Amino acid sequence: MAKMIFVPMTRDEAWALNSGTGTDRYLGCAATPGLTASMDSDTVVEEVEYVALSNAGVLALVLKPNLARLVVAAEVHDEQVSDLSQPHGEVEISGLTWAQVHALFADEPAALQAVKVAGQAVAGKSVATALAEPEVAAVLEDYDLLWFAPEELDQLPL
Repeated sequence: MAKMIFVPMTRDEAWALNSGTGTDRYLGCAATPGLTASMDSDTVVEEVEYVALSNAGVLALVLKPNLARLVVAAEVHDEQVSDLSQPHGEVEISGLTWAQVHALFADEPAALQAVKVAGQAVAGKSVATALAEPEVAAVLEDYDLLWFAPEELDQLPL
């Protein structure tokens, strides 16, 4: 069975994945049982995936603090995903290929300053800790990640 995962990357990492030279393992977020359990029982999978996407945007702030957020959405096989048993859907993905990528989500240029401030506030912290920071709350409230098709990688705003 396939599942949607969301992986924060730098633009260079996305280009490497696109060219077939990406790394074997990535950290990301998905609609894990732990994340699903933290939501209302009648929440549909698309809503859980939306939260996983948002959490991957926060993970981007934690892992890549001085850069605009870029999240790759990909449909992968269950055996490619290791649930890290964290409350916000953190997973490790192995064997990811560009052919599995369905969408890209990136910050708009207007978000860059707020994203840098938030990233500096949460660099190296956990997603749970980062979600409690006011700088991250401001980014999540004021700046949605914009959707792009995978073939638009070279047209991302930042």
